[in-house]
Amino acid sequence: MAIIHMNFNSKSLEMNTELTILIPDQKGDNETFKILYLLHGYMGDHTDWTRYTSLERYLFGERLMVVMPAVNNSYYANMVYGMKYFDYVAKELPEIMMSYFPVSKKREDHFIAGLSMGGYGALKIALSNPTYFSKAASLSGALDISSIRKLVENTPRSSIFNASFGENMIADDNNLFSLVEKLKQENQNFPELYVACGTEDFLYQDNLNFKDFLIQHQIPFTYEESKGIHDWHFWDAYIQKVLNWIKK
Repeated sequence: MAIIHMNFNSKSLEMNTELTILIPDQKGDNETFKILYLLHGYMGDHTDWTRYTSLERYLFGERLMVVMPAVNNSYYANMVYGMKYFDYVAKELPEIMMSYFPVSKKREDHFIAGLSMGGYGALKIALSNPTYFSKAASLSGALDISSIRKLVENTPRSSIFNASFGENMIADDNNLFSLVEKLKQENQNFPELYVACGTEDFLYQDNLNFKDFLIQHQIPFTYEESKGIHDWHFWDAYIQKVLNWIKK
């Protein structure tokens, strides 16, 4: 794999920003790459997956390009008081990658995944863009954003949360449960979903609740759990599972 650290200007953010990209070596004639957008969690950045996991080693021999953006602590939202990070990752970034790199234009070759805040972001972006993303995976995801609001209430993180979502009711386009219901009502093709969480994770119950919701609404998905907490030991193990799931 080749590793690229890319600095460029984003129109959505109205500023320069950074990416880390892993891309296969020795491109063949007329070859295009499948692409995985891999999202960081709260307090993370675009370097996390390459610093704290063996992602590059797991990609050895794969013809998959992995793009890792940085979104600060925005929850991948068009922030009420801040920047349009949803538009950046969900809309602008795929266009930029298509313009710079030989990315496949096929829906079945476009994937997105993330951990914690990034797990929420991955499902939100895929459910909002089902014609572009064919698969979306969440590891230890913050899947019930109303639950996260209660969790951070009366803590220093509440001001950051409110900057993303506002102080009042969370809009439907930021609520995974509402996005699932909307897609089902519109009878659109769902992206394939993968959800995993450690059984000792503080977000475990929220993940179980989302799992039950998908079952109740008869939405196909893959769910896995095992002993584990909210840490890189779990995510290093499960990104390997995600990569294998993508290939199926």
